[in-house]
Amino acid sequence: MRDPSDFEHEYRLLLPDGSVKHIHAQARATRTASGDIEFVGAATDITAARRAEQQLRRSEAYLAEAQHLSHTGSWSWDVYCLDFIYRSAEVDRLFGFSPQEPVSIETIRSRIHPDDLPRLQEVQRQAIEHKERRFEYDFRILLPDGGIRRIHSVAHVVVGSDGNVSELIGTHMDVTEQHAARERLENTLAALRESEQRFRDYAETASDWLWETGPDHQVTRLSEHTRAAGILATGLIGLLRWDIACDLEEEPEKWRQHRATLEAHLPFRDLVYRTVNRTGSPIYVRTSGKPFFDGKGNFLGYRGVSTDITATIRADQAEQELRRAQSELAHVTRVTTLGELTTSIAHEINQPLAAIISNADACLGWMGREAPNLSAARSSVEWIIEDAIRASEVIRRIRALAKKGEIEMAPLDINEVVKDVIALVTRELVSHRVTLRTELTAGLPRILGDRIQLQQVIINLVMNGIEAM
Repeated sequence: MRDPSDFEHEYRLLLPDGSVKHIHAQARATRTASGDIEFVGAATDITAARRAEQQLRRSEAYLAEAQHLSHTGSWSWDVYCLDFIYRSAEVDRLFGFSPQEPVSIETIRSRIHPDDLPRLQEVQRQAIEHKERRFEYDFRILLPDGGIRRIHSVAHVVVGSDGNVSELIGTHMDVTEQHAARERLENTLAALRESEQRFRDYAETASDWLWETGPDHQVTRLSEHTRAAGILATGLIGLLRWDIACDLEEEPEKWRQHRATLEAHLPFRDLVYRTVNRTGSPIYVRTSGKPFFDGKGNFLGYRGVSTDITATIRADQAEQELRRAQSELAHVTRVTTLGELTTSIAHEINQPLAAIISNADACLGWMGREAPNLSAARSSVEWIIEDAIRASEVIRRIRALAKKGEIEMAPLDINEVVKDVIALVTRELVSHRVTLRTELTAGLPRILGDRIQLQQVIINLVMNGIEAM
């Protein structure tokens, strides 16, 4: 009114029922004939428009927040001006810009990976030419900190009244995490495939075979490697391990303990049992197993590996036979050696026997006197006892050498072993006019060995020495 001019403004009415009504007022200033100022105008109820505007702003806020949370930005591209008609704040954030920051299209393009920009432009060109309703493409954004953001874009064309494409509308979605997760998954799958292939290679080249049993311990699966052992895998499905074995009666305690282990759902290792192959020949199998369970801990059965150890068992048996043959040969050698030492042995025994006879005669002489000389007789008896012990020792040595038995390892004084041998070969040394000199170190530590075999070795050395001289 101070400066007469037209005006418009908005205000709210508070109605008696408590509701609010939005009013838009517009007026024109005029002067009356008397020169007074007069306003002529109109008041319009714009409540519905304001509510719609508020609802739209709320929706836009929800959309902006949803885009921010989902890292998805919307945009509209003018195909004639080659610039954005619209882009949401999230688009700028995806490119690493502040939403309030003025950014040119050249700056935006500079953020797109140079390897992806030609392909992106070609996809858009194809969509415009073919008027595709929907198209998708992927590209990378180079961030200022050196990081890379991967974008998946979905868009469609807008055809104008002239029938040409005038606009592209779409969304940019940040799929960096999804891409990283996919890469991790692909790497994990590749590692899993490699691990499976490695295990398959091991399994296919190994001589062992794999097996599986159910909760009732019946065989449910066998690998084909059983063929190498002459076992037909299909013939064992549904059988129990103790139905396959042939040594239950021979080793009942072994099988009792094995079944107790299975009932307790415990792992087992290196169970050896005898069975037969499809030709009826006996074979020996070594097997190990481990129980497996489902996610709830329910027992499902056993998985394990078996090996044909028939060759090993037969080699052990052959080695035992060889040892027995060697023992027999050693015994024969000892007996033969004793035969060669007959003269020496007889001399060793005859000496104490002659002394015993002589001392016995002397003892009778001392006792037969009118006044028996008991002291001299006692001495003769003591000498008889000493000579009898000498003869007994010779016989003991001979019996030990002639004895047929297993190797008996015991702590020994090697000097005593040497002295025992010298007593047996003394006559051979004398008869062949060979001198034996011994240099035995005193205080030697005891050794662990078989006395008889060591005596045999030393006898052989002495006899070979006598023959060589």
